[in-house]
Amino acid sequence: MILLMMIDTPEDKRKFVILYEKYRYLMFKIARNILRDPYLAEDAVHDAFVHIAQNMNKIGEIESLYTKRYLVTVAKNAAIDLYRRQNRQRKQEMFVDELGENQLPVTYMHTDLENDLLDILKDLPPKYRDIFLLKYSSHMSNSEIAQLLEIREGTVRQRIFRGKQLIEDALKKLEEI
Repeated sequence: MILLMMIDTPEDKRKFVILYEKYRYLMFKIARNILRDPYLAEDAVHDAFVHIAQNMNKIGEIESLYTKRYLVTVAKNAAIDLYRRQNRQRKQEMFVDELGENQLPVTYMHTDLENDLLDILKDLPPKYRDIFLLKYSSHMSNSEIAQLLEIREGTVRQRIFRGKQLIEDALKKLEEI
């Protein structure tokens, strides 16, 4: 077990193995009752035993009622934490069927190119970078940007054009490398 590497003393390692063998099915049952999924319950029990391995000093006698209650509480909390994480993740997921035609999913670039592009954007002069962020991150129109920055709309268009040129030049230099 990899978890045994987290424990320092041989006595605690032996205690951990006994706790694992004695209480894992009880902890699994508790987690499965909360999560209603055996695979997620296994994950919760694993998380619980990671917590137990980190806190072996809180465990006294293996057979004591205190130890049993502690292990049950740790398993229950691990299952609840996993349940909450799963719910948060489901809420953040957006399915393609739910998207409108103008909201196609974003595809991500290759990581190296993405990092290079972020570096290029960081290195842009602030007057170009700010307008790019407002235009493409905040999805503001040219007139909204002009009002916000108190400049003319023509200036906004010109800065976008020049910013694109600077980005193209920097990308060409990267391709040459």
